[in-house]
Amino acid sequence: MTTTDIIPNEGLVPILPPQEVTTAAPKPVLDIIVGHALASEAAAIAKIGADTFTATFGFSVSAEDLAEFLAITYVESVVLADLKDPSIETWAARDSAGKVLGMVQLVRGLTEPCVPGDPQHHAELRRLYVDTSAHGRGIGSKLIAAVEKQARAEGCKQLWLTVWENNNGAEKLYLKLGYKRVGATDFLTGGCVQTDYVLSKDL
Repeated sequence: MTTTDIIPNEGLVPILPPQEVTTAAPKPVLDIIVGHALASEAAAIAKIGADTFTATFGFSVSAEDLAEFLAITYVESVVLADLKDPSIETWAARDSAGKVLGMVQLVRGLTEPCVPGDPQHHAELRRLYVDTSAHGRGIGSKLIAAVEKQARAEGCKQLWLTVWENNNGAEKLYLKLGYKRVGATDFLTGGCVQTDYVLSKDL
């Protein structure tokens, strides 16, 4: 008897040879495109900033302090003003359908005393935020790469940033990408003063 024969099984339902089991292929991850932010995306960028900041830091401050900070930082009018500011460059990460999933900024002309080198060759990487629904897809790294590329093109030698002292996941990413902790600074959320680490990278 070959392995493909049907066994009668005493008049019951025959036992058939094993069938090949197929599984559906995983859905492809949508391509992420990073480009300069548009004025038409200001509301979406403000929402990502507000939602991500709240999810990450909201528990650490009072509701009043959080509301005050969001009202002066992550609103459409502020994003639009940043887009018009020549010292600030803003990027957005979009999926293939054009939905904004993240943002980041390059800020020129600012530094911290602990950042090494000539302050004239410093620039800040600011407000790296990725929609919480899109974490784990490498979007943050792509946004950072866009800022670093532009900073190098402009002759920047040190790119620095701040990260909340308790945001271990974010600091871990920055350290993996070559940033080093060089100091600390105060960060004001409403009336609440918290500590941010200052990280810097040689470009």
